[in-house]
Amino acid sequence: MVDSWRRYKRDLTEAEDRPTRWSAFRPNPVSQRDLLIPVGHNRVKLLAACLFCGFGLSVLWVFFPLLMVSIALDQSLGIWNWAIMGGFAAVAGLAIYLYAATDEQRYWDSF
Repeated sequence: MVDSWRRYKRDLTEAEDRPTRWSAFRPNPVSQRDLLIPVGHNRVKLLAACLFCGFGLSVLWVFFPLLMVSIALDQSLGIWNWAIMGGFAAVAGLAIYLYAATDEQRYWDSF
């Protein structure tokens, strides 16, 4: 009985018995290139991503507080609600874009 267990354990540790596709399920390690901000011709893509982030921030930081204010006042803010959200989204998105663009320029100047 002990002999068969040792043989089974030895068979599991041999490399040729392992499936060859085992490494296909492991993700590749993250490289520095994966963490870089898009450059050059991808400025439009960066701007779109920053504006999308600005929209998300406006929903979290503007919409819900304005919703609570409108519920407390028992009145609808109407078009002002959407105008304030759109303005905040544009300002926040452009601020994030300018920060990312200057940070990218400093990164390339450091070489």
